[in-house]
Amino acid sequence: NNSSNNPGYLPPAAVFGSRAHLEEESSASRSKIRTFLMHAFHFFVKTLCSARIKDTQCGFKLFTRSAVVSLFTNLHLRRWAFDTEAVVIAEKLNVSLSEVGVIWHEVDGSKLDVGKIALAMVSLGMLRDMVCVRACYLLGIW
Repeated sequence: NNSSNNPGYLPPAAVFGSRAHLEEESSASRSKIRTFLMHAFHFFVKTLCSARIKDTQCGFKLFTRSAVVSLFTNLHLRRWAFDTEAVVIAEKLNVSLSEVGVIWHEVDGSKLDVGKIALAMVSLGMLRDMVCVRACYLLGIW
């Protein structure tokens, strides 16, 4: 739907770019550990945060000004998993969400250290953050 087809249409206030449609292709070009971690992360996002956005970690995001104010003034996480909290806040505040497929090319110089121990530590930190988001919003702490 767009405005030419529906005069009452309002575009989503928060749009998340997604590489989910490339998941099979990206699994073939990633190491087994990265592929495992990707699937594990998607499982925990769906279980702990939201099933509405499949790829919270894609760098492409677009927000209206009012969505920025609503979401980012309420954000508690400042690390890798802040995106998952943004989705939780959006759902809690009824901010309209959308996910759109983007063309994505992996480039050298990943923001994540490629060492296995460093990757495991970042992954555990993201899981800790998602558990914290789930618990804090569920218990009304945040």
